[in-house]
Amino acid sequence: MSKQTTEITNLTPNEEKLLTTLVEKGIRQTKPRKVEDNVVYEGLEVISKDINPKEIKKLLKTLTSKGFLIEKNYDSAIFCPNCNSIQINTRYICTQCQSLNVKKVQLIEHQLCGYIGNRGEFEKDTELICPKCKIKIGDFFKASSNDQTDKNKKIRVIGSNFECEKCGTKFEKPSMSHACMRCGAIFTYREANYEKLPYYELTERVDNLAPNRFVTDTVREVEKIFKNKGYTVELNAKLTGKSGVNQIFDLAAKRDKELYLLDVSAWGNQNDLIALLGKKMDVESKSIILLDLTGNPTLASLGKPYDITVLNGRDQGYRETLEKMLGMEVKEKDDNRGILFGRRGKEANRKEER
Repeated sequence: MSKQTTEITNLTPNEEKLLTTLVEKGIRQTKPRKVEDNVVYEGLEVISKDINPKEIKKLLKTLTSKGFLIEKNYDSAIFCPNCNSIQINTRYICTQCQSLNVKKVQLIEHQLCGYIGNRGEFEKDTELICPKCKIKIGDFFKASSNDQTDKNKKIRVIGSNFECEKCGTKFEKPSMSHACMRCGAIFTYREANYEKLPYYELTERVDNLAPNRFVTDTVREVEKIFKNKGYTVELNAKLTGKSGVNQIFDLAAKRDKELYLLDVSAWGNQNDLIALLGKKMDVESKSIILLDLTGNPTLASLGKPYDITVLNGRDQGYRETLEKMLGMEVKEKDDNRGILFGRRGKEANRKEER
């Protein structure tokens, strides 16, 4: 039994189901989303009908320990210690009488006229208006942002405190409590379940389940871009190099005398770039592209001195970048079509004049 087969058979049915779901949907990374009372991972909504979200989180952990996933920091969340719901409401409490009847008081300054007052004095319906100069300031967050350059609409937060409307106590920092919207439990940060919500990326080992799945899907997308630009496209193209060896490229696109050769790096390995460099030297092609699905910055920097264009396949903007590259080729061709130099150029230009 091969090593690859052994790795796959070591998976439980649910682990294999989870991985297969991600691969079939072409999802290289899955992030957590808060949905109603639970946390659901993107792309795994379908299997969450058969496997509860808590079990899915365990599966993601075990698949990480087996090397099929990489865990990375993303977010954290408060869960109810009684029913484990994520629908938690956080409230401020008076430090003196423990009342929930607390209001926040902010002092703000309108920088145009220098007026300082309570935020409530500025609030009119859904916008801020200066009580002194009557200038419409607009949205509070935009007006207080460093990005706001219009002095007419610029405000500065001088300070803030809290006031209990029950006992009148004023304080700088309130106490806090949490309330579960599902079961009604009231608890503090001491009792709360506070958990990390990481996101997960597939590793190269997933190729044991679906060899070249991500490469195939991506090449089909790139094929459409070239065809829309009028290129003839061949997948798994074979070109005979100077060495007499057939060099295979994931995609070859030809239009007139233009030839683009492209390989896809599914996992961002430097060996993929080295292999492409070897093929480039053998076929002597100028337009060589490596589409890196992981966005490894090392590949991009290594490709420059060898005149290999490395596109970041992790950023969906690579499609636009590729289209611009092809558009520039068309423009250069049109610009060079008008005047030809030398004896052959003169003859060609005379023919055009006739």
